[in-house]
Amino acid sequence: MSKKKDSHLLIPGPDGWEIWKGSDDEPFQKHLESGPPIVSEIESIPSGQLVMGFPARQALAVPFKVQTEDEAMFEDLASMHLEKSGIHTEEDAGRLSDFFPVDHHDGQTTLLAVVLSAPDVDSMPLRAPNAFDVSARFFPMAENAITFWRELGRMVFAISTGGKLTYFQALSGDSLDGDTIRDVFLALTQLGLQGVHLELRKAVVWSSGSALDPTEEEVQALGKQLGSEISFEPKPDPVLPDPLSRIIPADARTERRRHAEKKKRSNLIAAVAIVYLLLLGYFGYQYFQLNSQLTEQNAAIKKLKITHADIALFNADWNELAPLVDSKRWPLQLLYRSATIIPKSQDLRFTVFDANRERITIRGEAADLKVATTYAEKIRRMLPEYKWSLPPAVADNKTKRWKFFYEGGLKGGGEE
Repeated sequence: MSKKKDSHLLIPGPDGWEIWKGSDDEPFQKHLESGPPIVSEIESIPSGQLVMGFPARQALAVPFKVQTEDEAMFEDLASMHLEKSGIHTEEDAGRLSDFFPVDHHDGQTTLLAVVLSAPDVDSMPLRAPNAFDVSARFFPMAENAITFWRELGRMVFAISTGGKLTYFQALSGDSLDGDTIRDVFLALTQLGLQGVHLELRKAVVWSSGSALDPTEEEVQALGKQLGSEISFEPKPDPVLPDPLSRIIPADARTERRRHAEKKKRSNLIAAVAIVYLLLLGYFGYQYFQLNSQLTEQNAAIKKLKITHADIALFNADWNELAPLVDSKRWPLQLLYRSATIIPKSQDLRFTVFDANRERITIRGEAADLKVATTYAEKIRRMLPEYKWSLPPAVADNKTKRWKFFYEGGLKGGGEE
């Protein structure tokens, strides 16, 4: 077998990165299992063709329908849809988006657009891959199904139509629980509002042989919540996506760093040889060269700071939307979380509960001071994302009860 035909897949596993080795004649076999959770920490990557699959949490899936089956129009229509949806990729960061046809029906075509976040240093391996894709496209999936699996410590789900990937999303948790079904239904609702209605006939949960895999009871409970037939199966071996995506990040910083270190070593050896011949002239030339490089590096650093400033503003805008999409910050959820920590056996009640995007106000009364003080500590632990003002309860001589007034301001939300 020629080594030139060998290919390696660098894809995220359940808790760390994996490397799979294969060729044109043989299926892929695991070369590295349970690698580090940060891809840049993989010290040894085999030579040969390297294809990297970005984790689902680094990519955005945008399925949509177009009123044509003309493939020549798909790319322009995909760009127009992303622009209309307000989704933009970072300038000068390479090609960070691509699209894939999913289904044709009655003159309409369902397309899946994929938009990648600009990779940073830690999200790229030491050796630059030859091609890139998203992790969900490396695994064969059942027809018209929703599939769940663990990826780098978080649950991921994908939806397939006719065996082709239609949608994928990283979930917020690392297990199958109530938040899982909430996130799935929210995603399906949002897709339905965009005119993309997915037909789900079954659900699949992939196991990896890890102790952190969901239990059979958790899988069956998820199936009941989904109202669908569900199966618990071993995660299939990856295959090379066909066709591969055209995603090509331009900022392969890790590869540049490796070449820069090699260049420094070469320059050092050359400097030692030349110093015996050129003496002061050599040092003058080296000073000029280093000064030019320093000027270029300062310019590059300045440009990088401007780029990251734009990213920070972009992330800040998305963080402002957290109160709208995170159900844990909805007023009714906050009331529920605040009330459930009151033991049934204790005489404590709210008289006023007010919550908005930034602040929670609770007025109430209790039978004695100890009950109010205990509740103050519980609310601090239940809602740690808020900074609480918890003054001691005050006795009311008329009612013979203790009245309290607690306020919480969202941390990082402009409240001090």
